[in-house]
Amino acid sequence: MATLGLLMLLVLAAPSAEAGSLRTLLSPEQAEKLAMKLAERRPFLDSHEAKSLQGRQTMGLFFRNADYRVLNGNPVFGYWDAGGFKWTGNRISWQGIASVGKSCKVISPRAWDLAFGYVAEKHGFVIEKTAPLRIQGACVWAVTETSPKEPVRGVVVEMRLESPSGTFRWRYSRANPTIEGAIGAAVELPILIGKKINQESGTTHAD
Repeated sequence: MATLGLLMLLVLAAPSAEAGSLRTLLSPEQAEKLAMKLAERRPFLDSHEAKSLQGRQTMGLFFRNADYRVLNGNPVFGYWDAGGFKWTGNRISWQGIASVGKSCKVISPRAWDLAFGYVAEKHGFVIEKTAPLRIQGACVWAVTETSPKEPVRGVVVEMRLESPSGTFRWRYSRANPTIEGAIGAAVELPILIGKKINQESGTTHAD
């Protein structure tokens, strides 16, 4: 079961206008009730996303059936499994994000690499090929240009963070007024969450 701490971190860390408005409009009591509601987790394979035609078209491009079977969550925060993962050190082996979905093809590998480079510098990480902490993912769906049908730019990403203790898998989406903003948020958010998962000194757990 996801804890209140992880869910509130997701809300408060989200670099979006919507998150800012949410923090302003909700009282602490209301925010806690919202987080508790969003703490409800269900298997990804039972979700509308996994059963819909559009959702199925984005599956199997990075994660495999074994990954999907262990994912639990909800449509707001995505679906994840901590898998014993624990953040270690500040050295990261960045394996990149591949734009594998048809709608993602216009997002170049360099765009993802530049976004991660910025995030790494911002948080004081060292990018090192042989580092024990590995990050790799794929963009499986994207809205790069708005339309009446898709009025918001954003990406759906499947991300895998691996440490010596285990693997954190997460399928999630990030939206932003610009596609560059969505890319940056999609890269940074797993790092913010990953650093909090299964930390013995804190109260945030993802299982």
